[in-house]
Amino acid sequence: MKARKLQYFFLTLLALVPLTVPLWLKVGLLPMRMWDEARNAVNAIEMYQTHEWLVRTYNFIPETYELKPPLLTWFQVGSLNLFGVNELGIRMPSVIFSIITLLLLSSLLYKMTKNFFLGVLAAAITATSAGFYAEHAGRFGDHEALLVCICTWLFYNVYMYSTTERSKYIYLTAISVALGVLCKSITIGMVLPGLVLFLFYDKKILQLIKNKHSYLALGMATLPIFLYYYLREQAQPGYLNLVWHGELLPRFINTSSHLKFDNAKFTYYFELLKSSKMEFWVWSFILIAIAPIFTKRFNRKWMFWTIQSLVFLIILSFGTKNFWYVAPAIPMLAGAVTISVHQLIKSNVYMVVCVSLFLLVLTTLSYQKAYNYAFNPEEKHFEWETNGISYYLKDEDHLAKLTSGTKILLDDNLGYQPHDFYLRKLNLEKGLTIERTELYHLKPNDTLLISHQSTLIKLKKLYSVSLIDSSYSHTKLLSIGPLVQVDSIRDLSSVK
Repeated sequence: MKARKLQYFFLTLLALVPLTVPLWLKVGLLPMRMWDEARNAVNAIEMYQTHEWLVRTYNFIPETYELKPPLLTWFQVGSLNLFGVNELGIRMPSVIFSIITLLLLSSLLYKMTKNFFLGVLAAAITATSAGFYAEHAGRFGDHEALLVCICTWLFYNVYMYSTTERSKYIYLTAISVALGVLCKSITIGMVLPGLVLFLFYDKKILQLIKNKHSYLALGMATLPIFLYYYLREQAQPGYLNLVWHGELLPRFINTSSHLKFDNAKFTYYFELLKSSKMEFWVWSFILIAIAPIFTKRFNRKWMFWTIQSLVFLIILSFGTKNFWYVAPAIPMLAGAVTISVHQLIKSNVYMVVCVSLFLLVLTTLSYQKAYNYAFNPEEKHFEWETNGISYYLKDEDHLAKLTSGTKILLDDNLGYQPHDFYLRKLNLEKGLTIERTELYHLKPNDTLLISHQSTLIKLKKLYSVSLIDSSYSHTKLLSIGPLVQVDSIRDLSSVK
């Protein structure tokens, strides 16, 4: 039996190798992305420097925007120590956790179907869905890759408990939930209603309530969460108020005093899955719909994945909308499709050929798109100005022209700073301190690094400009001469 399990494990690893390519191929090529990855990277490099493990910081003061607990940051700091202070160091934890997700999902579907190929199919659907590997997900240093991994482990533990009724899975479920909170706050809570509803359907909820281990596990899960938030509040007074407005109910219903999101219609996530996040695989959802019709019953395994997929997406749809929030749904939907395939090929021998050809086409199209995404990582045309300084600071030839007297001048309205990680890296490794300045603080002979065409136009109206170096798009290193005559600082700030 052990030899068979070992054989299955190595076969799964072998089958998953090509599926992991979209996760790691050229993963360090693009610079830090707006928003969360760039912010997380600064949190990580500052923790790497200060060894302050409790409080995430930005500019070496307690974080007031990225309020999530530091579980991801801890992994990223460890990765920076292993892989160096670079993109790989920030992103490698996400890549690793995404691969673990594929292994967990494949293992769970194998346990459900006793079919090796169906386990690999679930992993293939997940791995080749843009909602799993693309921006803000598996290839990048955001929270989603770790969160999806924890959610998938939670699914594994809940299903194993419902099947075996062994108490150890109650404790593992509790640990999963605790880690989910320490990863991304209350987000894990959006997965729980679907799992509870399944346990009601499976008639396991009553015995769970009666089991003393449920309460011990609940205490075990609650303790580290309570301790973290309590200690963080002591170290950073007012933190809990920030969390309430920035992470919990006010953020979900878009009434937060700290953050505002664009309103989107209820069907936003369903349309998103169709248009990009599971672009080709959405056609496989037909199999989810027809499986109960062909089998003339609702299989409990089908119910496990379908209930939690729908409940999660519905809950998500009532709240604020961001495209990356849909990431945990990808493995759920992959599980639902795979179980549906299992039911269909068992019910009708002719279905095997039809479904196999159908899935082969979807896999080919999805993998080709995923591979191309990884093989040709590139900026969208409107991102070059935002990321130009990051590219400049990544290039050793350009870096040789910088001094600590250089200042960064950004566009007044589009002055985002995804390059902050590189400024800290530059200071850490070369001792150079380059700070941001404003138009009304400039003086003749200042050396400026800019990245927006609008900034260059404005400077030319005010100063004589001498180009020192030029990089991607409108990124330029330049010096300015005497100030053109203006009547006041007010006039200076109003130059368009």
